[in-house]
Amino acid sequence: MSGEFLAGVLDDPLVEEVIVLGGHRTFIVRDGVKQLLPEVVEHEAVRGFVERLLAGTGRRLDLASPIVSAQLSDGSRIHVTGPPVTHPGRLNVQIRRFVVAAGGLDRLVALGSVPAELAALLAEAIRRDRTILVAGAPGAGKTTLVNCLLAEVPPDRRVVTCEEVFEISADLPDITQMQTREEGLDGGGAITLRDLVRSSLRQRPDRIVVGEVRGPEALDLLLALNAGCSGLATLHANSALDALDKVVGYCVLAGHNVVVEYVRNALASVTDLVVFLRRTPEGRRIDQVLEVHGWDGTSWRHRVLYEAER
Repeated sequence: MSGEFLAGVLDDPLVEEVIVLGGHRTFIVRDGVKQLLPEVVEHEAVRGFVERLLAGTGRRLDLASPIVSAQLSDGSRIHVTGPPVTHPGRLNVQIRRFVVAAGGLDRLVALGSVPAELAALLAEAIRRDRTILVAGAPGAGKTTLVNCLLAEVPPDRRVVTCEEVFEISADLPDITQMQTREEGLDGGGAITLRDLVRSSLRQRPDRIVVGEVRGPEALDLLLALNAGCSGLATLHANSALDALDKVVGYCVLAGHNVVVEYVRNALASVTDLVVFLRRTPEGRRIDQVLEVHGWDGTSWRHRVLYEAER
């Protein structure tokens, strides 16, 4: 099977993700459900397809750079691993697309991903400038939910977003979007997520949005939220409560002088809701929503606002 087959798969507007495993298996994700395709694409066809996609990104895949991540012209993200990281003659390719536009939470209600009552609760939280953490496994729908939440932001609010790669898409009258930059060949010029979060606070934001908190930038975000901004951030976690513990752990990575008890109390004081999403065989859904009330010295004080039926 040729690379044109893969190009045709990407032409399908409902395909959210394409996964090619070494030219042996090809999966697609549609409506949150992964499907195995019967077609097999040969190794050379996969390599040619990847080289064409990377041609306009300034990145290349070779023995010196066997792991490549890039953003394509349509906003999709591609991640490729090849030899010597993989077995000889095998390329693994993953392309993530964002096919659900930010049309507001009512869009997710129409798709059956969010109950109407919960959508109303989340929309009200955004309008009241509450801080929300959105957690879940990779591919659980965190970015899609954030896009829909941002569609509910009042038009007079100023929003600043910080991401490693542009994924957030929101049509707001006052929004500034920033992404990180890798270091140059001379080892300089890198712009980290920490740099962006610190910069965002100097831009008079009403709401700071961080796409995928997973390191010391968590502390900078926490300090920004304690300065009076509201926040919206995504992170990988196994549960809603685990998301709070994850943020604490990430803050500790910022330095040796970070006091864990201070971080927990500060996080509890600025976080209003934690939304946990889960992937299921039927698709993606909001599994649980917690309202955070504080830290009592041993555990998070919280109230369950919503829990999906098991």
